[in-house]
Amino acid sequence: MTYLFLILGAILVLIFVSKRTAKVKLELAFLKAVASVCFILTSLFAMVENPDCPKIIGALVTAGGVWGLLGDIALDLKYVFKTHEKEYLYAGFSSFGIGHIFYIAALYSYFGFNIKAFIGAIAAGLVCVAIAFIAKHIMKLDYRGFRNITAVYMFVLGYVYGLASGYAIFDYSLPALIFTIGFILFLASDIFLSGLYFGQTEKKRTSRPAIIINHLLYYAAQFTIASALLFLK
Repeated sequence: MTYLFLILGAILVLIFVSKRTAKVKLELAFLKAVASVCFILTSLFAMVENPDCPKIIGALVTAGGVWGLLGDIALDLKYVFKTHEKEYLYAGFSSFGIGHIFYIAALYSYFGFNIKAFIGAIAAGLVCVAIAFIAKHIMKLDYRGFRNITAVYMFVLGYVYGLASGYAIFDYSLPALIFTIGFILFLASDIFLSGLYFGQTEKKRTSRPAIIINHLLYYAAQFTIASALLFLK
């Protein structure tokens, strides 16, 4: 069933990105939500089908996926209800940030505390914040009233990436490597997302190639993270 939902999710994502433009309709937001449900089901069935997967880890990863689904919905609704764009954008950032906190909890719960991984995670978080604001000038971004939440979100995303990388390096762990790949894809996805949300020109904010790449990377990230549960021992 795990691979069934991986395949079904991939098909739904391809259908979604083939139709997705800068103008988001409610039916497309629904299709995106269904695709997101697939990565949640992937994590649930991976937890069930792998008898060695600790249930608490599976629950934490699944919770992270649920918050990702809520973030998906919020960020698409900001296009549908433009008078409440700010509220939905804050809700989306917050939901994804909370989802990453669940992923962090899953990593600590499974691998335990490692001081080297912890220091690396702090460093990665700070570097991601710095990159976000350096990119503002290079990519010509305007964060408007979202500077603070962007900084917080980028720190949390950088932290979870750095933590997974630390476990992959210092524990020589295959699951940690799979988690790391997932968070690399997340980071790559958000690079394209930043231009779509904060680009100073209409061309950047409505770039169809960027929209497609962003979504493909994002879903690849979520399905990779969910499928890591298959490899826990």
